[in-house]
Amino acid sequence: MDYREAGLETIYNRIYENRVALGLKGFKRSPTKAIDEKYIPCVFMIEDVDEVMEISSRDKLGYPMRRQLEVVLEIVTDRSYDIKKLYRDVRSVVLAGDPVVADNTFIREIRTEGPTGYGLPDVLGMRLVLTMFYTDEGN
Repeated sequence: MDYREAGLETIYNRIYENRVALGLKGFKRSPTKAIDEKYIPCVFMIEDVDEVMEISSRDKLGYPMRRQLEVVLEIVTDRSYDIKKLYRDVRSVVLAGDPVVADNTFIREIRTEGPTGYGLPDVLGMRLVLTMFYTDEGN
């Protein structure tokens, strides 16, 4: 398993193992279809922009290289739920303990977005945006 996938698995497991304590009815990684109302409150884990930060000069292709991947944790609830409390709880679970999520791979919080209503009358969402720094060895 490469460093990127190992880091994403660690983030996923931190939420998955605490989903009952967080009160989540749904948790999906890289969702491909809309969530059903019965699974709210839920968290989506989305892999976003992946950028090269530093290229090695030892190899003509630039490997190994340091990369940073934006990981978005999108929290969705209905308006009767305290989304800010759920956001704080999810944030504390993900960032609890060690920022190192795999060998030579670590995460850092970069911003929060929301709460927003998505233009829907009874849905709220917030985003916790993390950066995961890792080494891509090119294999």
